[in-house]
Amino acid sequence: MSDDIAQVSKYVASATLAPIQAGQYSRAQVLQAVEDRGKYLGEPGDDGAAMVAGTLVSVLANLTGLNRRDVANSLEFSTRVAMREVGDNQNTAEYWVAFTRAILQIGWFRQFDQWSSDFINGSTTGAANFSDYVIENVRNDPLYSAAEREIVIRSLESLRSQAEKRAFFRQFTASGTRGSFGVNAATVTNGALAMRFSAFAFACSAVVDDYLIFSIRNITASVQRNNVDVAANQRTIDSVRNQLEDRLDQAAGDFIDSVEI
Repeated sequence: MSDDIAQVSKYVASATLAPIQAGQYSRAQVLQAVEDRGKYLGEPGDDGAAMVAGTLVSVLANLTGLNRRDVANSLEFSTRVAMREVGDNQNTAEYWVAFTRAILQIGWFRQFDQWSSDFINGSTTGAANFSDYVIENVRNDPLYSAAEREIVIRSLESLRSQAEKRAFFRQFTASGTRGSFGVNAATVTNGALAMRFSAFAFACSAVVDDYLIFSIRNITASVQRNNVDVAANQRTIDSVRNQLEDRLDQAAGDFIDSVEI
């Protein structure tokens, strides 16, 4: 085992995840019907999407079943680590810093990472809600290819039209005057797996119940945004896949659900 792989394995083994509490099912039990987390992202040959806590991840049709499994595993593991680390500060920029830091310690390497700030005046922005604001940002963002941009927007529009799915997403993304969520496109180019994602953290002048559909006409908000591009070190991810899944299978609660697109 190389030093790099040994270091990742040590991190996976030592990371603190939420323990199983009385009355909760482990992911191993929840996943019996679908066999692996990648199934939530659909079958190879089809575009797919899923919520992993407060991240909406979209995958293009060219991702293999193993690619989808690695994307879902990596996002769930990093989410659990970050949530445990930041506690009540989940819907803040601090959470997304911890999330990215965790991703980079489990077999992914950074190609681009940039923070920016914005201010929303709901009466003048032209966006009806925060998801409209995110869609407009993605539509004009050079981070994404045309195909990635299209599937991210299609997935977000689909999610906000499904009340049951929104309820799942809302538990991770809304906490009164603070809210945040991320959109993610997973792609394969020349055989290499990569993820590009944008995270948005909102600090609002009033309580927002649902950051996908709640009207922002009478709200102002400060926005912190993080654009990140990461690529997989596939040799490392292959080496720790089973270990990482074993850790996730003993973690508490449901963090992942599919989105029809």
